[in-house]
Amino acid sequence: MRVLMTTAPMHGHFFPLVPLAWALQSAGHEVLVAAPGDFSAAVTGTGLCAHATVDEADFGDFMFRDRAGRPVERPAEMDGRLAVSGRAWGRLAARVLPGMLDAVRGWRPDLVISEPCEHAGPVAAARHGVPWVEHGWGMALHPILRRAGGEELAPELDELGLPALPDPSAVIDVCPPSMQRPGAAAGLAMRYTPYNGSAPLPGWLWDRPAVPRVCLTMGSLLPRFGGEPVADLLSRLVRALPALGIELVVAMAPDRAKLLPAASPAVRLAGWLPISRVLPHCDLVIHHGGGGSTLTSLAASVPQLVLPRPAVDMIDNAERVAAAGAGRALPPEVTGGDGGMDAVLAACAELLAEPRYRRGAAALAAEIAARPAPARIVPRLRRLAAAGPVLESNSDNAADAHSGNNGIHI
Repeated sequence: MRVLMTTAPMHGHFFPLVPLAWALQSAGHEVLVAAPGDFSAAVTGTGLCAHATVDEADFGDFMFRDRAGRPVERPAEMDGRLAVSGRAWGRLAARVLPGMLDAVRGWRPDLVISEPCEHAGPVAAARHGVPWVEHGWGMALHPILRRAGGEELAPELDELGLPALPDPSAVIDVCPPSMQRPGAAAGLAMRYTPYNGSAPLPGWLWDRPAVPRVCLTMGSLLPRFGGEPVADLLSRLVRALPALGIELVVAMAPDRAKLLPAASPAVRLAGWLPISRVLPHCDLVIHHGGGGSTLTSLAASVPQLVLPRPAVDMIDNAERVAAAGAGRALPPEVTGGDGGMDAVLAACAELLAEPRYRRGAAALAAEIAARPAPARIVPRLRRLAAAGPVLESNSDNAADAHSGNNGIHI
């Protein structure tokens, strides 16, 4: 079986697909990953083969500018922000679609697997009669994202004779039930298997300090594109957190870490480390609420302090972590004020002292571990590929149902 995986050029979108890609290859199937060429090194670094759908697709370009190159205004209310983000994924799809159509036509995959924000792969699959599967990377996305993406991509869909974005034959759901968006329909359950890249691991990682060890990360995108608010938050955190009497491990790209204030002896600027290998040696993790950081922390049974930015899924993840008893969440209006660091220090002290948060994290880790491993999903995908694509899938309510993880059990 030939499987084409498609992804936006973002680590947080691609990395969750890697364990299933490895499982497919280990079972003897061919896997090819289609993405913009400037992301090829990230793909080949995982041991997978890459195909460039276009030479490059800069995140700042398609996310913050429209097709004419004009800056996109970001509304204050969440629904408006969701629509703006959804249209950005539509712009990315429009840019890579010609190359994606060529990839499906030329390589002739038996199955296409796409992450939720990559729409060109599903469109190319539908155009060439190939079944496709959505591979989630956390909580089901809000329906507005997909609806807005389809609206942005409407000219291309019309040219191809498609009335709307095609629905998948199945949705792979890696989100533990206690974290899933309320009302989301069941998909094809698969275990979330953390993969956060590779790097040399330092020897100090296994030497637990006499004080609590806390990991601070803001993912790969926020330190680069979050602007002054994120830079200011990181600087204040690095200054304030050592007052707790902890060892603080800051996991972020070195070029971003060098912009932080001079660190105290209690702070380790660890560079780019896969947090799935770091968190088992930590007592607490502080992060921004990205899907990868959230689920990797849950899989490691580590309590979380989530400091979400006003972005698409971060607030939802933060609220679900707190509701599940696996951590606490502090919104931007709290951490950005004069007493913001006092609130952070109080929350960290509570999370380190109260065993109930570790029990809550362990319960969610057990939910993750109870799901089928990626290798067990492979035979189901093979049967789905043999069955062919869904023939009728574009009802008026398709966007809402699809974004609720409405998949087919196979």
